[in-house]
This record gives sequence, structure tokens and C-alpha cells, in this order.
Amino acid sequence: MKRPSSGTMDPRLRLAAVILVLLIFPVAYVAAINAVLPHTSLAFEAGWTDRGFSGWTVNVSQGTSAVISVSNGTLSVISTGTVTPQQFVAADSPNLPQVDISRYHFLTVSIRTPAYYVAARIVMWTGSGGPILALVKTYADTEFHTEVIDLRFFGLSTARPLRMIELGWEGVELPAPAGSVVEFQGLSLAREVGEPA
Repeated sequence: MKRPSSGTMDPRLRLAAVILVLLIFPVAYVAAINAVLPHTSLAFEAGWTDRGFSGWTVNVSQGTSAVISVSNGTLSVISTGTVTPQQFVAADSPNLPQVDISRYHFLTVSIRTPAYYVAARIVMWTGSGGPILALVKTYADTEFHTEVIDLRFFGLSTARPLRMIELGWEGVELPAPAGSVVEFQGLSLAREVGEPA
């Protein structure tokens, strides 16, 4: 059997080395960046919170149905019928108290969805004009994810205050079966700690 010359590498060994580099390099790069760069986490001071979700009502698109449930500060929006793509089920807040949007301009809420084919949905109402769609988002897991929405981006201010929030979900790609649940908790209007008043 003839041995390869000293200047060449077995193609299988070369392929294994390339695969190893392609797998290790991205992980090492992210770890190095995380170790070198300082991380600051955002902290918020709430100006208004809704922990009990009292007075919230069901809102659904035509052709489907839902119920809402509140337990231990968590609002669950539960479909009682199939929710096809482009249909939604939601819970609408009662009219909100006047909150100084110029000071407390972040809407924060934690969301948990059951599957990739269910997208969390947040809609806002100002009392003039139509609904403002602030978020439609899917998640790759079933853990709670905190969303922070800057209301100034949507033109909300003391002159155009937030009147109602709709927390819900919609089907994406596949129909979501009856009994699908999306949960919301920690709803607040807040400002970043240290932000000038």
C-alpha cells in the first residue's frame, strides 16, 4: 500500500478538520465576545402595572372562539376553537388610567406560547384612529420571553395617550387546535431606571 506523500493530507482527515473548525469557531467566537465585552441589563421602573387583569374581555376574529383565565398574575388566552392563520384570539383591557407616556413610554410584558405556529400579538388603541399593531412574534421554545416596546415609536404621547391594550395571539402557517394557550404576565408601562424625568 502506497502512503501519501508528506505534503498531502488524507481527504477524510481534511473534511473532519473543516467540520470541526466550522462547529467550534462560532461557539468560541460568541464565548469570547461575551467574556470581553461588558454587558448591561436594562432595568425598568413601572409607572403603571396590571397584575390582576381585572375587567379584561375576550375579543376574537370571526370564525373562532376563546376564553380568558387569570391565575397568580398570569393572563391566559385559551382558544376554544381552531385558530387558522390570519385569525386571532385576544383579551382586551378596560379603559386604561391616564399614564404620562412622556415619562413611562415602555410597554413591558412577558409572554409564553405553546408552539412555533402560534404568534403572540399585541395591539394598542389610542381612542382616535384604528388599532396599532405593536407586535406579532413567534418563539422557538415554550419559556417566558419579556418584550419591551417603545410607545414613542408608534406616536403615543401625552397628546395621543394609550387607551386600551389587546394581548392575544394568532395562528401562523398551521391551524392552532382548540385548547391552545398563550400566557401574559408582568404587564406594565415603565421607564428605564436612570432615565431623566
